[in-house]
Amino acid sequence: MRYAGSWSPVKGMFTLSKRARSGLAFAAFLGVVCLGPLRSAEAAVCSGPPALQTQLHAHPDADTYAALGKWFGENHKPDCAAQAFQSGLKLEPDSALLNDLLGLSLYAAGQMQAAVAPLQRSVQLHPQELKVHLLLGDALSRLNRDREALPEWEAALQIDPTSKIALDGLAKSLISLGDFEKAIARLRSAQRDETLTLDLAIACGKAGRTDDAVQVLVEGVNSYPDSAALTKALEALYVDQNRYREAAALAEKFAGRNPRDMEAQHIYLHLLIENGDPAVALPLSRKLLALAPHDADLLKATGMLERLAGDYPAARKHLEEAVAQDPNDRDTRSKLGIVLAQLHENAGARLQLEKAIELGSREPEVYFVLAKTLQALGKTTEAQQQLALYQQRLKEKADRAAANLKSMQAAQAVKDGDNRKAADLYREACAELPDDAELAYRLAQVLDGLGDIAGERTTLEQAVKADPMHARAQYQLGYLEYQAGENPAAERQFRLAVKAAPGYFDAWVSLATTLDEESRFQEAREAVATALKLQPEDADALQLSKSLAAAKGRQ
Repeated sequence: MRYAGSWSPVKGMFTLSKRARSGLAFAAFLGVVCLGPLRSAEAAVCSGPPALQTQLHAHPDADTYAALGKWFGENHKPDCAAQAFQSGLKLEPDSALLNDLLGLSLYAAGQMQAAVAPLQRSVQLHPQELKVHLLLGDALSRLNRDREALPEWEAALQIDPTSKIALDGLAKSLISLGDFEKAIARLRSAQRDETLTLDLAIACGKAGRTDDAVQVLVEGVNSYPDSAALTKALEALYVDQNRYREAAALAEKFAGRNPRDMEAQHIYLHLLIENGDPAVALPLSRKLLALAPHDADLLKATGMLERLAGDYPAARKHLEEAVAQDPNDRDTRSKLGIVLAQLHENAGARLQLEKAIELGSREPEVYFVLAKTLQALGKTTEAQQQLALYQQRLKEKADRAAANLKSMQAAQAVKDGDNRKAADLYREACAELPDDAELAYRLAQVLDGLGDIAGERTTLEQAVKADPMHARAQYQLGYLEYQAGENPAAERQFRLAVKAAPGYFDAWVSLATTLDEESRFQEAREAVATALKLQPEDADALQLSKSLAAAKGRQ
């Protein structure tokens, strides 16, 4: 029950997708029949071709049911196909073909839980069938049963050591289980396509080896220059490292090769803006807007760039259209308000700026322009209030910038193995932003590594005071109470953790363990049952469940 490492790339562009492909696409890629989605809500009318129906009535056997099921699948009656395969298995339960077909039909329909048993039986009957291992591994992984999936991926690789599907599945399962170094080792020694290259970069990143992730992606982009996934991942890492110029140069090349890829064009445009290249960005933005005249993002970007260029009437037009497309975008509202103020339309500017603040804007410029607008409208008292808020927001922004810099330096110190320096830097960052729960939590992690339990506890208490819904901080406080033998206090913290994050597996297991030690077996069983719904095959949770079941028998 300790802290978990994490790596959070920027803007969601480089997050690990559990399974990017759909079940249907994966099955089709394997070259097997896809039966389509089951329609469980419909009462199936299962009438096959007369010849097969006659044959079944005369001599029902497994082969005929298999043929009938295939016919139903080909004629888009997947529920009837499953029924036919199940009927055949009643006659011949050890038919590898029928188990395979039933498992595939359920898999292709997205019914992974139901697909597992027939696929497992098919694997037992035909252990050298590559496709079934791949389907079973993928089904288990989609059910978050990656530990069970590992032997299937390994068996597939024993059959075909060159199978990139199997290696991709193995890598994703290892990453999901947190075994990043093993994933890296397996991928390093393999011939990699773009999917495996992305897997390796993700594994490196999650292991905290960001420089290695960048190198892998650079090599990948050089090998696969038309790969959108690799390009976007590398762009994201560059942005995460504040290397905007390199990100923009990469985006420019990709966008140039893919002029019809609107997402690539959008990314290039935004990187130009981030990089401070409005002269290049404005023509591109207008060009894209001509292709998508009602795109709220392009309307906002174009209006913002026109404002920077001093073309306020054009900026107003585009920003008003953007607000009409997305009235709850506070950033667009604030930009429109600032443009209206430049045009001396103070009443309209006030309306937009106040709406932006209502929607959550805290940018100092918004408060400053609103103060000027109110002053122009003769609202002196209100203008002074907004000016005071401007000063406050300006200080907050400066404090956050300083804290972010120190936080980055602290993270580097942790990477370098200098936890004492990291602790000092995190303390300085927390002093700048005392209400930032995440900063306090990071400091607590470092203090834990230094063995400063008292300091860790104080910092965690600061984190949950700032944000009572910070589940990881509540959990770690529970762990400290548990270690100190304070089970009632530990229980309270674990309950707060699962309240904040109902899907927090470790917190449910820890709560069950604590309740077990208090001999509150029924509550403990309920807690571990919830944990097993989240991770059905976790060995520790299963063992605890068995122990609690035995305790029930002794009651």
